[in-house]
Amino acid sequence: MTALAGPFQGEPWPSWVEELGERWGLPRLRSEVSITVSTRMRVSLGRCAPRAGTIRIASFLLDGPPALLEEVVAHELAHVAVARLHGPRCRPHGTEWRSLMRDAGHDPRATIPHAEFERLIPLDRGSRVSWEHRCPRCDARRLAGRPVKQWRCSRCQVAGFGGRLIVDRIG
Repeated sequence: MTALAGPFQGEPWPSWVEELGERWGLPRLRSEVSITVSTRMRVSLGRCAPRAGTIRIASFLLDGPPALLEEVVAHELAHVAVARLHGPRCRPHGTEWRSLMRDAGHDPRATIPHAEFERLIPLDRGSRVSWEHRCPRCDARRLAGRPVKQWRCSRCQVAGFGGRLIVDRIG
């Protein structure tokens, strides 16, 4: 994850945050929110921790259409604004959030359809790496998104052979 020097330095969203804060009745929103760019996000476009006032956005959005980046920033800012205006018990994409998104000039949608997203950002964001866990004794195999050294082959472990697996990166 790449944190920006200062919450918004060199990025296009400071004016958006300030404008939305004024529009939503939160003039200090810009100073209360920290936005970081994450190179690790591959599926979601943004994440928000409303109470902490932290927002993470996917780095590949910076290479896409500015309107999409603006929508994602507004989407996540609306989560922070709802928490500030109405308290933390509001539903994440409830009535209050939808109202703020309309005020920001965006459709209040929780997700972007995959086909539309691929049309907007046709980037190869890389294939996901998988790890194969293989028992050298009985050749049992198991896949995971990360290496798990604690896993054992249950059949071989019960038979008294320890069950240690060999872990190989694939894909």
